[in-house]
Amino acid sequence: MKTSMIFSPLALAMAAVMASGAYAAGLPGAHASGSSASVNDTQYNYNNQVINKETKNTASIDGSLNGATGNVGANVAAGDNNQQANAAAIATADALFVFGQYLGQEASASISVTQKAHDNDLVNYGNPNSASVNDSGNGAQGNVGMNVAAGNFNQQKNDLSIASSEQATTATASVNMLQDSHGNFTENKIGDVYEVAAGLNGVSSGLGWFPVPQKPQTPVVNTASITASLNNASGNVGVNVAAGGGNQQSNALAIAAGCNACR
Repeated sequence: MKTSMIFSPLALAMAAVMASGAYAAGLPGAHASGSSASVNDTQYNYNNQVINKETKNTASIDGSLNGATGNVGANVAAGDNNQQANAAAIATADALFVFGQYLGQEASASISVTQKAHDNDLVNYGNPNSASVNDSGNGAQGNVGMNVAAGNFNQQKNDLSIASSEQATTATASVNMLQDSHGNFTENKIGDVYEVAAGLNGVSSGLGWFPVPQKPQTPVVNTASITASLNNASGNVGVNVAAGGGNQQSNALAIAAGCNACR
């Protein structure tokens, strides 16, 4: 019973594309059933420059997506030039339903992911970057993707590709992933914060007392966390949490299924 509940949203999505997923082979007196699902996704991030001074970047998912079912995607970003994506491709074919005969059935699922980050400059002066997932996604079912990023030039992805053919004799699933990051520059500095208050050091002259600005040691703080989340989740769950700059993350799943191939 639990399995049918988990995959029922996917089954409904497959049924919606059933008519377009089946095709004829073109041979006299014979027909073919084929199913193909693919995701081809590219993220480029080139030649950007960011200077943050005491900028606070905070991204969070709190108390969300609990008990969600089906295909769920969430993207939360704080900062600059963050790239996030959730992609799903589902295909199914039932030639018996359409043609009444089978020949040369095949199920194929593929994912191609490319992430490139080149020649980006990032300078942080005492910047706190925080990314978190708190008390979220508990009890979720199906395909769940979360991306949370705080900072700069972060690239995150969740991809799912499913192909199913009722009478497939072959089933092929593939994932092709490329992440390319070079020529980037990141510099984290102590924050240039000047505070003038009673009790601070000062110098006295005939013209009066002049306070000397103090530079508190405020470093760059990058924090990423997942807390009390995704408990009792089932199905395909992908989570990316990043804080800082220039992070690349990806979750990919390709499934190809055919009943004849499983026997």
